[in-house]
Amino acid sequence: MSSIDLAILGMVLEEPRSAYDIQKDVEYHHFSRWTKISVPSVYRKVLQLQQQGYLKSDRVQGDKGAGKAVYAITERGKAYFRELMGRYASQPVPLQFDLNVVVTNLNKLEKEESFQYLDQLRASIQRSAQTAEQQAAAFAQIPLVGRTVFDQQRLVYQALLEWLDGFAEQWKHGQ
Repeated sequence: MSSIDLAILGMVLEEPRSAYDIQKDVEYHHFSRWTKISVPSVYRKVLQLQQQGYLKSDRVQGDKGAGKAVYAITERGKAYFRELMGRYASQPVPLQFDLNVVVTNLNKLEKEESFQYLDQLRASIQRSAQTAEQQAAAFAQIPLVGRTVFDQQRLVYQALLEWLDGFAEQWKHGQ
């Protein structure tokens, strides 16, 4: 089970595509910002999904005369897609932020140094929030299901900043 499986199957369910087109879609939608998917891993995963019987391919004539494989979802792939949708929709939502590793180690440093790291975390979250806002503006015309991910990111970054400020205040006073 993999979120990359779900992303690829969802794209191909929408319409058949080449592995290159899937990679471009992953880049365009910035999937790597909010799920464990990278552009280089897409091609390997497409081949794996085909070997497992979830995708089938047809050779078609490319723009420049060369043939290319275009992948379509199989009935077995549709069933797996629905299984993944159900599994991911019903499992506990993991809140595994890398910043938690930094936070849990602050007590191993002098207070002054720990506040420098808290400032770095705050700046990092603010940069991430700005990037999400810029992407939301740049992709304002995408469907609602895509735009809502930007809304979710904005709220998560806002909540993280509020939490970090509250924690920093408590940390400052040794509570």
